Amino acid sequence: MGFSDSIFFRRDFLIATHHRKEDAIGPVFREKFEANIIVPENFNTDVFGTFSGEIERTGTPLETARRKSKAASEAFNANLVIASEGSFGPHPSLYFIPADDEILLLTDYENNLEIAVREVSTKTNFAGKEVKTRDELKSFCETSGFPDHKVILKTVDEGHSTIIKDIQSWDELQSTAEMLLAIYGKLLIETDMRAMNNPTRMSVIAQAAEKLANLMNSKCPRCKTPGFDVGKSEPGLPCSLCKLPTESTLKHVYICKKCGYHEDLYYPYKKTFEDPQYCQWCNP
Repeated sequence: MGFSDSIFFRRDFLIATHHRKEDAIGPVFREKFEANIIVPENFNTDVFGTFSGEIERTGTPLETARRKSKAASEAFNANLVIASEGSFGPHPSLYFIPADDEILLLTDYENNLEIAVREVSTKTNFAGKEVKTRDELKSFCETSGFPDHKVILKTVDEGHSTIIKDIQSWDELQSTAEMLLAIYGKLLIETDMRAMNNPTRMSVIAQAAEKLANLMNSKCPRCKTPGFDVGKSEPGLPCSLCKLPTESTLKHVYICKKCGYHEDLYYPYKKTFEDPQYCQWCNP
């Protein structure tokens, strides 16, 4: 289905960002919806929380994205807002692998409609390390992709009284680090996860934008409301050996948030049977 008959076609989209996320989101929405992208000046999203720890985020990522959206809508009189929020830490299922977990939220205040997507990716340089020497500093930076990917330096005193961001070059990094090492004997170096300083994260946001645009173009078969999406998954995929139901997904249930219409999509992962090794009856 094309995008030209969408209620979002050729509308003004305000992107609630302070960190140039329009570089990742804007191209997708210009291509698909011929959107007019608006980026507000001086909209400080840091008040909702910072990755470097000065301001703690309160609430879930989705709640934070909603707060950003509402604040931007009210401040700039916008009725169509895209807001996002990222989190970094262990992958939700691959526990020992770091992950970038992005929420992207579209709020249409004119039509009282909210559409959100989540993109979880192991494509991230998220890391931090306490270092004491120039060699340790250099090793961390080479692994994290500096200077294309920026880093943050912190003192190791209680509360990290000094936090230094936006270091642009090796010379600046080394002179700043040597100053802190001379005073404290060690320092904490972290990857800067702000979008404009992290090209890897920016690529994940672009993937989320693609997912969001496609979901906005998924309409309820009954009432045509955009955002027709999977509301729940149900287990029961039969085992190929014993044919009994397993805990693996049998179907996705698509649900319209407006009228409640639902459709079942069986075998969403293109599997009609599960391998016996994942069967609780054959392999308890």
